Amino acid sequence: QRGRDGRRPPALDALALPDGKTRRVPDFYRQHPGIEIILSSSDRRRNMLHDGLDCILRVGELDDGDYIAKEVGTVKMTTCASPAYLDQHGTPETMDELQQHQAVNWINSSNRQVMPWTFGTSEGSTEIELPGRLVVDNSEAYIAAGLAGLGILQGMNIFLQSYLDRGLLVEVLPDNTSPNRKL
Repeated sequence: QRGRDGRRPPALDALALPDGKTRRVPDFYRQHPGIEIILSSSDRRRNMLHDGLDCILRVGELDDGDYIAKEVGTVKMTTCASPAYLDQHGTPETMDELQQHQAVNWINSSNRQVMPWTFGTSEGSTEIELPGRLVVDNSEAYIAAGLAGLGILQGMNIFLQSYLDRGLLVEVLPDNTSPNRKL
């Protein structure tokens, strides 16, 4: 799109953000009124060149070397479940007890592999696979499954905090938090 003067302003042709995280966009526009944003949100990995993107925010390690990347922060990860799930199945108090629970697992849509769960322990960081009957690749479906009591979740706190604040989800294993992920 062209600005009022007919010229294209300095632009971020597209910016991919996690679903629903647009509350800071008005502040950004106040500070940078000449920048145009086409905002895209997807749980799928995007190809910057193929999709015509100038900037992508990704969580975790990059799996390719085709991009110039800069760490801009970290994202807190939280392990939690609904009160209904915990009432029915009990609250895991140890990593061993966690293995007896159902997880809602996340699949990487690029390579179709179920993502391991990561926890901090006294020995450092450890990755485990948890049993689960449901595997999803969409953040909205992931949270909905957890809220419905279908299993334990491990996800980005920015998506889960409002549910934790309202008591719709409850943190489990707070002594074995997942390490923050790179953003």
